[in-house]
Amino acid sequence: MRAYVIVNLKGGVGKTTSAVNLGYSMAVLGKKVLLIDADPQTNLTPFFTKANPNGKTLRDVFRHPERIENIICRTKYSNIDIIKGSTNLKEADAIGQMVLSEALQLVKDKYDVCLIDTRPAIEALTINALQAGDVLVTPVLLDQFCRDNLLLLEDELHQLAHAYGFKWCIFANKVVNKRSQKNIYADMVGKHSLPFLDTCISRGAVVENALEHYKPVLKHRSRSIVAEDFMDLAKELLGV
Repeated sequence: MRAYVIVNLKGGVGKTTSAVNLGYSMAVLGKKVLLIDADPQTNLTPFFTKANPNGKTLRDVFRHPERIENIICRTKYSNIDIIKGSTNLKEADAIGQMVLSEALQLVKDKYDVCLIDTRPAIEALTINALQAGDVLVTPVLLDQFCRDNLLLLEDELHQLAHAYGFKWCIFANKVVNKRSQKNIYADMVGKHSLPFLDTCISRGAVVENALEHYKPVLKHRSRSIVAEDFMDLAKELLGV
């Protein structure tokens, strides 16, 4: 099993949307996918399963990591299981950094890939996710503010990748016009040696429509440009 941790220290860049659509696209490609909602906002969970206040969540993994198989929940989509999120994850602050990683070792032979959605902060919960990861995936926007923010975080993210021994990949999200923003993209790749992937995700109203229906874009509008973009990105990440 290969684990992809979706991380950006800035909010609003589309981490959860990326987790939803990459997970679904990889499942369509025939991969057995495990999703983990490691953001206390729990926005990933309702896309794949109904909320159940009495159901088992990521909190239970931190309390009883040896029971992870019983905590994993099947979703309404074939090839996709999920560890549901919890708004109460105080346990993560009081336990070791390797708990999630060690728990996932117990189910690594059951899945091809794992995608972990995280909150925009480096704290105990995110560090647990990073320790469990093989590839750090960072969605970014190409507007000036986000570009400046990424450059400020470049050293920190490089250090994280080096410290935890994983590969770091960046992709541009919500791109308005791929042709007009090509120079911006090339500048960031060339001048700053940032590890951008070739695939970028187009901006489209179809994304918001899919979100309103709690559906992956590929399920909502399979022939849309954004659905094709996410499928291409899934293929590229699987080959990283």
